[in-house]
Amino acid sequence: MDPDAIARARERALVFTRAHGDELAQRRALALVERARAPKLVRWLAGQQRADGSFADASGERLVASRRVLAAMVQVGVLRGAVVEGAAGYLARAQHPDGSWESPGDASESAAIEATGRSAGVLARTPCVRASTLDAAAEWLAARFAPERVQGFASGALAAYAAAFANIAHEASDGILQWCGRELERGFRAGAFDAVRTARVLVDCDAPSLPGARLVAGDLVAALLVEQAPDGGWPAVGGEQPCRIARTLDALAGLARLAFR
Repeated sequence: MDPDAIARARERALVFTRAHGDELAQRRALALVERARAPKLVRWLAGQQRADGSFADASGERLVASRRVLAAMVQVGVLRGAVVEGAAGYLARAQHPDGSWESPGDASESAAIEATGRSAGVLARTPCVRASTLDAAAEWLAARFAPERVQGFASGALAAYAAAFANIAHEASDGILQWCGRELERGFRAGAFDAVRTARVLVDCDAPSLPGARLVAGDLVAALLVEQAPDGGWPAVGGEQPCRIARTLDALAGLARLAFR
């Protein structure tokens, strides 16, 4: 890995985010590039947090917004404090009695699997959630797992199952992660998953690879650099700017986890 090439890519990503991202995106990008900026991000988020610990996006949706903020905190190494505890508490209270979470506006089981896996995975990275919350989520997910869930380049389910079982100890964890690892590598090698999507799975798992996968961190970093667009951002299907911002933040998180682990 070429440290100078990585540094240039990160600086270009900051320029892109400053030009096109909102304040949260800009602050997240800075904290991903310079961990010393993380406390400033936390203080700013404290001013945006609601009394119940949640956050809201432009549409007023709180569950997904709160999960994204908590994931952003975890990505920059902030695992404790009032902001994290408040967001984690809000997410934990939103869990259904059966252990699942639902995706707003989508009552399908596949959407619930994605919401549950991502919520449980990020909560498991913090020290402020009861084990019973995580155990219930893992049981619910494991009961619905079949290899077909993650085959066929099913990126959403794969990312959800990997995030949950890489961070929660369960008797089914190893077998599920083996399937996720093999399918993640297969998707990357076939070009069905680009480097940003592949790296985001590993970031959520807090791992340089997964069981069953023969992915090399250096190869993913090199692919991330190749995929960066001339303007410093990372491309998205359809080219919509908000999606490009999210993808650029995912790429920066991938570089931080894989190039500087």
